[in-house]
Amino acid sequence: MRAPVLSVITLTGLVMAGTAAMAHENNAVQTVIPAKEQRMPPPGAPSINTKVGIEPLGNLDLSGEFSAMNGRMLRTRRITIAPGGSVAWHQHQRRPGVAYVIKGTLIEVRDDGSAPRSIQRTAGDAVFESTGVLHGWRNESDQPATAVVIDLVPNTQP
Repeated sequence: MRAPVLSVITLTGLVMAGTAAMAHENNAVQTVIPAKEQRMPPPGAPSINTKVGIEPLGNLDLSGEFSAMNGRMLRTRRITIAPGGSVAWHQHQRRPGVAYVIKGTLIEVRDDGSAPRSIQRTAGDAVFESTGVLHGWRNESDQPATAVVIDLVPNTQP
């Protein structure tokens, strides 16, 4: 199932290559997750965003593509979590996406309705994130871990 994901990522990169310099029209400061999505973490889940680098790769306004997508954009970012870094526990709210791990190893603490569990994610893994999913990321290794994250967000999303 990895080949279709790679095709989507490749296609997204080609479509957005010319817009990388205009990653966000409002020039807002990049945040790894919206503050309104952060939740109180269960035991063992990361509670803060730390040692996270965000590189905007581009976006595409979907308003002209599909009428139902008016006010939404397809956003692509490269997110790197340094050793000892984390992305805080949060819940996706109408912000579906996929994180494709391109380098390194991460621990995802995830609760998609059953109970929180830790899952090791490595280069080549595609992790789908939909409404209601609660999760956070930790880098417990001694090397940086990088993922390309593609999600659908409101046009005003930083």
